[in-house]
Parts: sequence; C-alpha cells; structure tokens
Amino acid sequence: MTSLPLKRGSLAFHLSARAAVVTGAYVAAAVAVLLTVIVLRGLVPPATLSRFLGFVLIGSLAGGLEPGTVKAAALGEAGVRGSTTAAFLAAGAIKGLAASLVLAPLWRFADPAVSVATLAWTPGLAVAGFCGTELRALFDLRGRYALAITVKQGSVAGGVALAGLLMALGVPVSEAVGLSVLARLAFLGLVANQAAGGTVQGRAGWTSTRRQVARLLADRRWIDLAAVSVISAFGGGADRLFGLRYLSPAAYGGYFLTYELFSKFWLIPYLLSPILFARRAAGAADDGFAGVAWSLVALAGAAYLTLTAALLVLAPDFLRQVVGASFGLATLAFAAGVVVNSFSQLRVAELQGDGRSRRAAVATALGAAVSVPLFMVASRAFGGGGLLLAWLVKSILELAVLMAGGAGATRKRGDGAVPSGR
Repeated sequence: MTSLPLKRGSLAFHLSARAAVVTGAYVAAAVAVLLTVIVLRGLVPPATLSRFLGFVLIGSLAGGLEPGTVKAAALGEAGVRGSTTAAFLAAGAIKGLAASLVLAPLWRFADPAVSVATLAWTPGLAVAGFCGTELRALFDLRGRYALAITVKQGSVAGGVALAGLLMALGVPVSEAVGLSVLARLAFLGLVANQAAGGTVQGRAGWTSTRRQVARLLADRRWIDLAAVSVISAFGGGADRLFGLRYLSPAAYGGYFLTYELFSKFWLIPYLLSPILFARRAAGAADDGFAGVAWSLVALAGAAYLTLTAALLVLAPDFLRQVVGASFGLATLAFAAGVVVNSFSQLRVAELQGDGRSRRAAVATALGAAVSVPLFMVASRAFGGGGLLLAWLVKSILELAVLMAGGAGATRKRGDGAVPSGR
C-alpha cells in the first residue's frame, strides 16, 4: 500500500473538514438512540422497555465487533484492491453467523425473559452488525470517512429508532426486532451494491467471489484483529450485560441512559482511530498524525471533564429529570474512565496498524479478565453507581497494560520496515 496523501501543513484542515461531517452523522445517530429510549420509557411498561434495551445491547455488541476481514486485507501486499466488496461482505456475514451462536446465549443470560421468537433474529442482527463494520472499514481505507461513519452509525441508530417506533405503536417485541433487522440488511445491501458500481455478477463473477471469500477467511491476520475487538467488546459490554441481568428495570434504564449520554466523548477516538490505523498500515508512522491525535484527546478530555463537573455541581437535578437517575460523583468517575479509554482506542489502532495485533489482543485480554468480574460484583453489590466507578478502574488498568513495553520492535512489511508504537 502507498502512503495516504496527507501533508503536515494541511493536517489541521483535513481533520477539521472530516470532523465536521463525521460529527454531524455521529451526533445525529446518538440523539436518535437516546430520544428513542427516553420517549419509549414513557410509553411502555418497564418490563417491555427491558426487552427493548436487551435488543439495543446485543445490536450494539454485534455492531462493535470487528470481523477484521477488510483490515487484514489492508495489511497485505495487494491491500483491499485484491477483493471485491461482495467478497468482503460475504466473509463478514459468515463470521456474523458464527458470532450469533455466542450472542444469542448472552442475550438470554442478560434478559432471561426474552422470547425465543425474538432470539431467533440474532443471526440477522449479527450479520447486519458485521457487514456494517466491514463497510465502514472499507470506506475508511478509501478515504471516505464521512460515508463510513454515516453507513455504520446510520444502520445501528436507524434500526433502534425503527424498532422503538414500532413498539410505541403496539407492535410486539419480536416483530419489531425482526422488521428492524430486515430494514438494516436491506439498507446495507443497497449501500454495498452502490459501492460495487451496481453491477450484477454472472456465474464467473460468483465463482471468483467464492474464491476471494475463501482466501480472505484463510488470511489468519483477521483472527488477531477480531480477537482484540471480541475481548474489548465483551470486556466493555459486560457492564450492561450484568446491569440488565441484576438491576431492576428502572435502575438499568437510568444506568443505560447515563452510559449512552456520557460515552459520546468516544466520537473523538471513533473519528481518529480509523485514520490512525490506515496511515500506520500505509507506512506513514512518522508523519506526526499520532501526536496530533493524542494531544487532541488530551485537550478535549480536560474540557469534557470540566463541563461534566460543572453540570453535576450547578444542575444536580438535570440528570434525574432527563434520564431518570442521578449517580452523583460516580458519573464524573465514569466520564474520566471514558477519556482514559479513548487513549486506549488510539493505542490499539497504532498497534494494529503496525501489524502487532497480537500484542493488542493480549493486553486487552488482561484488561477484560479483570473488568468482567469487576462489573459483575459492582452490579450486584453497588448498583448503577458501582458500575460507573468500575469503568474508571477498568480503563486505567487497560491503558497501563497497552502502554507497557514502550515502542516495541519494528514490524516488517513487503514495502519496507515500519517503526511500531508511538
């Protein structure tokens, strides 16, 4: 792969232009999800809301998992040009079907009252999440960052909003979930068709696609990439899994909305990490982008924590009125954990772009090994406030492990040696 054309002198301009469009798409999706939950909370019984939040949780987990197909191809000699969009999505769909075998039991654990008819949509939900992630990675590597995040976030938020609307109109949970999943799959299929030029493949084309899919699945680099995502997703999603299982419906609704509201700072690493990965994978590890990314997170994090503290001091009843619960200083601790975790996301992108996904996987696994039991104890013994405090502990530990060892060794590529680490 060749280095992406981003000169130092124009770095700020490019970041500002991309950030403006991407931020709009991200904020719109976040607002859609938050408003859906807030409005639905006042229209349906708490038990029905819990069924809906279980769907949102599993959809978020599926959408947050990294199939690794596109990123693994980007690290190879041919890059992403060696396979078609259809091949990438077919490989991602196969992985999504496999992941559903784990997601369905997790859904049942988190919400024992969920119906079999609702659980039956787990494979479609997983495929939609995986294909959305593959499309985002593909568009990111092509430099179409705004389209990437619009497709990814639009699919997830649109599915949540549609299911919430249907349930507000009295549609049963299983049918609302099913229609939401089908709508997401149709949307992603349309986007993929447009990305491929709207061409219809003949028999020879499908034969070539099958061969590409087999090659993509045989590329073992995606395993390390996916491993980091799986461990991170379940380590970071365990709070909501245990919260849904052990908190009362009202308490979990308050925790969920607090989490969703204050975790939106992750927009910044969500914007920067794909660019950081793409530049590292292209061999541009010393162009100054990493330093800009880390500095931006640090400055924004300081401002974010200041505003959060001011909100808690000056308007202590605001959160109780908006989300139905107020956890006091535990909310500030969670906000601090979100900022610390943002640095971890940048570090993982660096390691993966440098071809050191296994090191990222090991570090993330160590963090998850502590965070999963931590979240379980916190939810059962200390409620929603305990879960928020546990996030800070998890984030600090995970970043410390990811940063241990310094810059590390140089990674060898076919186009030359690339220094790894910051």
